[in-house]
Amino acid sequence: MALHFAEPHLPCRPSGRFATMYDPAAVPEWDGFRETFAGKPYIQRQQLYSWGIERFGWDDWAPIVARYYGVISQLDEAIGRVLAALETCGAAEDTVVIFTADHGDMCGSHRMMDKHYILYDDVVRVPLVIRLPDWRQGSETGRVCDRFVYNFLDLAPTLLELLNLPDADPGNLQGRSLVPLLKGGDGSAGGDWRDAVVSTYNGQQFGLYNQRMIRTERWKYIWNPTDIDEMYDLHADPAELDNRIGRWAHDAVVTELRRRLYEQLTADGDPLVGNEWMRRQLLEGAKLARQQP
Repeated sequence: MALHFAEPHLPCRPSGRFATMYDPAAVPEWDGFRETFAGKPYIQRQQLYSWGIERFGWDDWAPIVARYYGVISQLDEAIGRVLAALETCGAAEDTVVIFTADHGDMCGSHRMMDKHYILYDDVVRVPLVIRLPDWRQGSETGRVCDRFVYNFLDLAPTLLELLNLPDADPGNLQGRSLVPLLKGGDGSAGGDWRDAVVSTYNGQQFGLYNQRMIRTERWKYIWNPTDIDEMYDLHADPAELDNRIGRWAHDAVVTELRRRLYEQLTADGDPLVGNEWMRRQLLEGAKLARQQP
């Protein structure tokens, strides 16, 4: 059974007590709110004008974020009712429960809204919680794994393995079963588990705009074929405010990430790397970028 909630999603209209559960005055700024767009792709600043929020300060965003929190709390209660129903009907011991989302929402981070033309962690890093039927035999607080996961690609082979249905695999699944990570807790049973993930974007209601991203534990490189690229040091700059592309000190890292991104996109059959001009951008560094020490 799949249960889909439309919330949380702008315009964020929580009901009843959830509408006033959080005081806007007590809502802290997002770490990424103080965005200047210096050295960032043009389209990011343009998005503010497209939405009509170019003059919004935190006083404008705080009530929106407060309602966003309220909607999340309302969702949390609704999911709690579902889990309680599983207990009541005796199905909890025979049910795999998976909670996840398709994308995040800027909701004021980087002064933006929604999810367009960007691959910040606010959008691409989403929750994934899995409860197995024998969950009561484990830790009361659960276990956390920080390995890289493709939510929708990995869930299909995971469910096939949990349900002991190997013959149901059509043979063309791109993901990997998460069972080794679920059994290992911290991912130590994952063996040669992936050390990077790739995300793609191809535009929404504002028009076509291609982006490809590769993210390791420390670095995030975003290929913007028609604008300046982005590269963030997630250790030093977790809010992704400082675009480090074009800095000589990071040339070797960028070259390696571009090569790895090209290889993964090629393996996936991504048509964006299916011609000489696009290959030159990634493999020969044929990209205009600011140069700094």
